[in-house]
Amino acid sequence: MRSCSGNVQPTEPVVIRDTVIEYVTIEKEYPVYVPKIKYVTKVDIDTFTIPVDTAAILADYYAIRTYEDTQVLDSLDLTITDTVSQNQILGRKIAYNFTYPRNTITETIYINNREFYWGVGVAGATNQLNYVGGELLYRNKKKQAYGLGIGINQDLVPVISGRMYWKLGK
Repeated sequence: MRSCSGNVQPTEPVVIRDTVIEYVTIEKEYPVYVPKIKYVTKVDIDTFTIPVDTAAILADYYAIRTYEDTQVLDSLDLTITDTVSQNQILGRKIAYNFTYPRNTITETIYINNREFYWGVGVAGATNQLNYVGGELLYRNKKKQAYGLGIGINQDLVPVISGRMYWKLGK
């Protein structure tokens, strides 16, 4: 039958792949630290050409300002928070979010699926035809095959045939 039906490829195992991409975020916050002064540069000014509001200067000098800078670098979000007062940094805090993909590949292989075959059966001796009929063949996962055929013999009497097959070797 294989030569009559054309080019038949043998049954290959069915492979089903399922890829799940999960994005994992790592969040970290470091404690506040106070940097130490490395050097100070003083500037001497003798005179002012415009009137000076001393109270406004002192209020600005003692004000506490918080600066926050966020840098987005591909999968890294970096946040730097600085607190400044009296012309110096009072504290600095660094926090980050790092996101990276984690691929999970699930591979399911189905080998030796159940299969059905159909065909034509012919049996006979040297010069006479004993049987002609249609046949079904079922193969299970354990590679055992069971066949059932219905046909006629040389006297046109209906014939039912049954078959069982077991795989030899591996």
